[in-house]
Amino acid sequence: MFTFEQAHQDIVSAVYFHPDIPIIMSAGLDDMVNIWNAMTYKAETQLNYGLKAAWSIHALPESNAVAFGFDEGTVVIKIGKEIPLASFSNGKVIWCKQNEIQHTNLKLVQEELKDGEKVRPNVKELGQSETFATAVKFAPSGRFFSVCGDSEFVVYSYPKF
Repeated sequence: MFTFEQAHQDIVSAVYFHPDIPIIMSAGLDDMVNIWNAMTYKAETQLNYGLKAAWSIHALPESNAVAFGFDEGTVVIKIGKEIPLASFSNGKVIWCKQNEIQHTNLKLVQEELKDGEKVRPNVKELGQSETFATAVKFAPSGRFFSVCGDSEFVVYSYPKF
C-alpha cells in the first residue's frame, strides 16, 4: 500500500489508472491534475489549466490521449509518444512502446526480399523498463542500450535485460 501525500490542497474528485501507460492520475477541487509513475510512485508532473475544479479523467485504451473535465471546460492532452521509440546498431533493433521493450536482429532474417517489401523479423520481448521511456539508444559498441526517461535513465546489457 502507498499513500500519496501533499498531492492536492483540496478534495480529490477523481483517480484514474491509465489502461496502457504506467501512470496514475488524480484530479481535485484545487484545480490540479497530478500524474505519477505507476511503477515507482514518483510524481511525474502537476497540471493546472486555470479552469476551476477538476472532476473527471478518462483515456481510451491503446491511445495516448487523456481527457480532463473541469468546471469551466474540458482539456484533452497526449501523453508520451504514439509511435515506438527505436534504436539500431549493426542489424540489432530495440524499441520501446510505453514501458515494454522488444528487440530483433535483422541479420537473422533469411528470406529473400524485394526492394520496398516489408520485413517480418522474429520479435522477442525483453520485459518492462523501470523508466517510462522518452528515448532509447544503443551504445556505440552495441553491447548496451539505455532507456531514458524525463529525469532518469537506465543502462541495460544487450540482449540480457
